[in-house]
Amino acid sequence: MDSDSESYGKTGGKPSKDVLEPVVLFLSGQSVVAEAAPSAPIYQLNSDIRSISNKDSSVAFERVEHDVSELQIEAEGVTAATPRKQHLFYLAHPVNAQYRTDIPARYYITSAVPEMVGNIRLETSGARFQRTSFKAMLSAKKTASDKPLFNEGTEQVLLFDIHPNWKVGRNCYTWSDSNGRQLAVEEKKDERYKLSVMRSMPQDLRDALVATWLLRLWHDTAESKQAKTECEWTRLLYY
Repeated sequence: MDSDSESYGKTGGKPSKDVLEPVVLFLSGQSVVAEAAPSAPIYQLNSDIRSISNKDSSVAFERVEHDVSELQIEAEGVTAATPRKQHLFYLAHPVNAQYRTDIPARYYITSAVPEMVGNIRLETSGARFQRTSFKAMLSAKKTASDKPLFNEGTEQVLLFDIHPNWKVGRNCYTWSDSNGRQLAVEEKKDERYKLSVMRSMPQDLRDALVATWLLRLWHDTAESKQAKTECEWTRLLYY
């Protein structure tokens, strides 16, 4: 059986040296925290994607590093106790995306640095009255500065397959890789958003998994009935 690193390598990615163990994560405001250390954010956004009133079309996604090396302390002039933020991705949902043909997708992610997996396009599917399923399609090693941002056809590969799991609960999704192996389970309970990462994986793949989870949550907020009603009222007022 392929390891997760080997499977990821087949998508065109080059696994990072750091392999992270399974973890339970929660979205807390604009931060992502681990269940084992809720006071120390490990990822951060610069905007609240769960707010109906959020009008941003691009949100920065950062990793918060608490174990700063001596080389970083010397080079960046920080102290050992100072968390270091590294900008990894841009999460994008363009204004009036549903009416536009000049954008690559209604929801997508671009890499802020070349060390990331690449650019990710979130595709949706599902019949009427059914919960939406998602596919995260990867254009390997592309960044925010590339034109075009995404490959087309067979040049893009399936990174994550995301499906509702009614057996677990109404607000549950199962995340799998391109081989159908379960990577994570996403749940919402008592207004808390939870991602249980089930497998060890390279750091850059974990970063992409968490960023895509947050993009999917942004989709749920922006596509909600309440958000669409507010958007329609705004459009009528100003146009």
